[in-house]
Formats: sequence, structure tokens, C-alpha cells
Amino acid sequence: MILRHSTSALAIWALVALIAVMVAAPSRADDKAVAAPQRAAPAVPGGAGVAGFRPPETCLKEFTPLRDETARRAKLLKAATERRFAPGEACQLVHDYELAQTKMIDYAVAHASLCGIPAKITDQLKANHENTLAVMRKVCTAT
Repeated sequence: MILRHSTSALAIWALVALIAVMVAAPSRADDKAVAAPQRAAPAVPGGAGVAGFRPPETCLKEFTPLRDETARRAKLLKAATERRFAPGEACQLVHDYELAQTKMIDYAVAHASLCGIPAKITDQLKANHENTLAVMRKVCTAT
């Protein structure tokens, strides 16, 4: 019984560590989406495109807090992997991160054209979210 419990705890630690590694990449992608998004430029004679596109201030004001909350939740999750935690705590931390991630992705998808967020970025965010959901199912099932 003790061996089975410790194996389950190790599995949870491994899954939470995996999430901590996964969350590092999306935050960099999110920074790119807000800081310098690339938008398909209309064809102009001579091949010149619209350079220096800057998203409207409303995009920055609305997206940045969502991105920051997701990053904060990721840091909490990462910190939990560096110390002992209860299995139920791991499930709750992953769940909270997933909710923050969902809000950020929903905003990015809904405002992609207005804010100039490339489809490549939203696709990457969605793929990372699918990984988060898979890990969440494993972590919460193990508890």
C-alpha cells in the first residue's frame, strides 16, 4: 500500500513538473503576440507592406492582465513542484492554471484580427492548452 501511494505521488510530481516546463513556452509566445504581432500586410505596389503595426491600446490593456494572471498561476504551479505538496493541491493548482489559460486563449481568439494576433500564436496557445487538459486529467485522476 505504501509503495502504491508513493508511486502515485511520484506520478503527480512528474506531471506537475511537466506542466511547469510547458508553461514557460506559452508566456514567451504571448509576449510576442502583444509586443510585436505580425499581420498579413496588404500588397502594395513595389512590395512595401504596412510596417510597425501596433495593436490598439485596448488590446494591450485587456490582454496583458490575462497573460500576467496565467503566468502567475504557472509560477505557483512551478513553486509547488519545488516543495512537498498534497496531491489535492496539485489538482487545484493545475485547474486554476487551466482556467486562467482558457480566459487568455478565449480573448486572443476573439480579438485576433483586431489586435493583430497571428493564427500561428493562437494555434500554439490552443495546442498548449490541450496538453494542460491532458495533464490535468492525469493529475486529478491520480488524487
